[in-house]
Amino acid sequence: MTKKLVLALCAMAFVGLSAFGQTADELIDKNLKALGGADKLKALKSVRMTGKMKFGPVEAPFTISKSRPEAVRIDFTVQGMTGTQAYDGKTGWAVMPFMGKKDPEKMSDDQIKDIKDEADFDGPMVDYKSKGNKVEYLGKADVQGTPAYKLKVTTKDGNETNVYLDADSYLEIKSEGKRKIQGQETETESTLGNYKEVEGLLFATQIENHAKGRDVGQTIIIDKIELNPVIEASTFAMP
Repeated sequence: MTKKLVLALCAMAFVGLSAFGQTADELIDKNLKALGGADKLKALKSVRMTGKMKFGPVEAPFTISKSRPEAVRIDFTVQGMTGTQAYDGKTGWAVMPFMGKKDPEKMSDDQIKDIKDEADFDGPMVDYKSKGNKVEYLGKADVQGTPAYKLKVTTKDGNETNVYLDADSYLEIKSEGKRKIQGQETETESTLGNYKEVEGLLFATQIENHAKGRDVGQTIIIDKIELNPVIEASTFAMP
C-alpha cells in the first residue's frame, strides 16, 4: 500500500468521524446533563406523575407511579371506570373494565416487553451496557425543522426505538418504534415537549403519541410531578 493511499484512507476516515462528531455515549452523557445531571437522577428513588390523557374528545385522568429498580403502575379513568397496568419487577398485570375485564389478569409477552421498558426507572439508555441493551448513533436528522441527533436503542428483549435529541439542548424531542397492539405490529411516533423543572430536574410534560402516518392519536399532559413520594411495594403487586 502506497503512502499516498494510506494518507487518503486516513483522510476519508477522519471525514467520516467528523461528519458524525459525536458518539452514542457522549450524547447520552449530554442528555443526562441537560436533564439535571446523572447524580441527581440516580438519587431519585420514586416518582409520581398525575395528569390527563386526551383521545380526541375523550379525556382520561391518570396517575403514573414508579419506583426503583423497575416497578411501575399506571391508573387511568375513562367514563367512570378505572383501568390499571402494572409491573412489579417480575409480573405484569392489568385491569381493563372497559374491555369487560374487571379482574386482574397477567399481561401477554408483548405487553410485558413494553411495560418493562416503561418500568426501567432511568430509561433504557442509562447504563445500557450493564442492562444488556444496545445504543447506536445514526447521525444527524431533521425533526420538523429542528436539527437533532438520532440514536437507535435496542433493549435486551428486542424492542427497537429511534430516539431524537435536540442538537442544541440535547433533550429528547421525538421517539419512534414498533409495538404490537392487539397482536398486530404498529409503527408509533412520540413527540416530547414543554419541559419543566422540578427540584433541579427537567421533565417533558406534554407527549403526543400516534401511529406513524396518522394525525389522530393520544396527547398526554402531566400536571403534577412528585419526587421521592412514599410508595409501598404492594402498590405494584398483582392482587
